[in-house]
Amino acid sequence: RRAMGRIPHRPGGPWTGILLYQSLWSPPTPTPVTIVLTPPSPVVGGGVSLAPQPPPQDLLTCNWYRSATVTDPNSLILIYVQYPNPVQNNGPAHTGRETAGPGCALNIAGLTLSDTGSYTVQIQRTHGNALSVPCTEILPKPTVTPNQTLVLENGTFTLTCNSSPSANTVLWLRDGASLVPSERLGLSPDNRTLTVPNVTRGDDAAYQCEVRNPVSTNRSEPSTVMVAYGPNSAQIDPPGPIALTLGLLLNLTCIADSVPAPSYRWVLNGTDSKETGSSLTFNPTTWAQQGTYECWTHNPVTGRTAWASVAVRVTGTGESPGWILSAGAVAGIVIGSLAGAALVGSQDSWVLSWHRKGSGV
Repeated sequence: RRAMGRIPHRPGGPWTGILLYQSLWSPPTPTPVTIVLTPPSPVVGGGVSLAPQPPPQDLLTCNWYRSATVTDPNSLILIYVQYPNPVQNNGPAHTGRETAGPGCALNIAGLTLSDTGSYTVQIQRTHGNALSVPCTEILPKPTVTPNQTLVLENGTFTLTCNSSPSANTVLWLRDGASLVPSERLGLSPDNRTLTVPNVTRGDDAAYQCEVRNPVSTNRSEPSTVMVAYGPNSAQIDPPGPIALTLGLLLNLTCIADSVPAPSYRWVLNGTDSKETGSSLTFNPTTWAQQGTYECWTHNPVTGRTAWASVAVRVTGTGESPGWILSAGAVAGIVIGSLAGAALVGSQDSWVLSWHRKGSGV
């Protein structure tokens, strides 16, 4: 009679595990055995020993197959005869790396991905069970996609950790620190997909995933998430009103909190100045350069626009625009006012008169 069984094993990819089936001829009163794996987590390039425990008593022969059954003779790895003298006879599935040892142990050296699969052992005069044996790879470096994300404030973004299926643990990090689970973070059942809804400016960061299995740990390169917002307002520095003397430089800077950086446009007295930088520098040479300066900012991603204005007054060196002041001695009464102050005259008082520059008026 032949007994077979199977213990569920951890999901994997091209290198998932060695599945052991023990097909055992049993006497009337069978003695159960288990298979002990040494080391417990084999790796590519290493070796593994599959040994029944306790060692079978009164063992005559045991056959090892590279398959889940013993029906295909081409899957036979070896036949081990222990009595009366230990002898190993290799089968069609022998690769030159398999040897049998005392107690029907199967030793495989130089493990490769091709060693992944199901193995069946057939033992005479003994009864046993079966189990799954995980053979785990050294995990390659995972990747996070997309590797760069631009998302609107209050929007949603999703990142995916791409890794070998043999990774049994997936963790997420933000700016190098472990991402603490919260109600706002959505994770797929296997933790490989991270979804963040209702994005805030605090979600602007570099994200990584870390994968682990019993023999290795590896971490992805950062994936950058940039949160787009603003501008909600703008301001001009220096603030107005500004009194500027003819011939002196003036630098105006437009400030707007916006990601990505907004575009700029400067307007003077309602007319586009064709200046598009965040700063405007000019040297007033005419009175026409005074007035209201406006800075308009626009974020093409959010579609938001904000503006600010400042008043600039241009003055000369003690002169009013286009006029010159002169004085003379007369006898009289109230003769005028200057800057809102009345000038009262009497005998031998001064009279003020205005005339254009270069004219005798």
